[in-house]
Amino acid sequence: MNKFAIAVSFIVLIAPGHAQISPKELTLAGTSDCIREAISTSSVEHNGAFVIFSCNAAKAKTLFNFLGRKVPLDVVQDKNGKFENRQFGNNACYHRIEDPGGRPADDFRCDLILTVGDALSD
Repeated sequence: MNKFAIAVSFIVLIAPGHAQISPKELTLAGTSDCIREAISTSSVEHNGAFVIFSCNAAKAKTLFNFLGRKVPLDVVQDKNGKFENRQFGNNACYHRIEDPGGRPADDFRCDLILTVGDALSD
């Protein structure tokens, strides 16, 4: 029995201790976290045939950075400031780098859009 316990301990110690996670899995995990946050903070909008889930701060920053492996960055300036945008499908994550007054900013937001058609209409 002692030899068995020693053998099991040895196998556990030499086995690789890291999981290999692909960028696709990281992005899906970030998307799931964003949707969970949007639901828990009541940041869900029903807009006709769409449901929009919005997350801010840490969850949005994480997803924005995960997307950086595959989704190109577009810099846009509008009345709300200057943004780095990563758009994927109908969805987008934003990093505001300047506020409307031109001062540096560091705000993140993601809007994930689920197309539901007429299923949720009254």
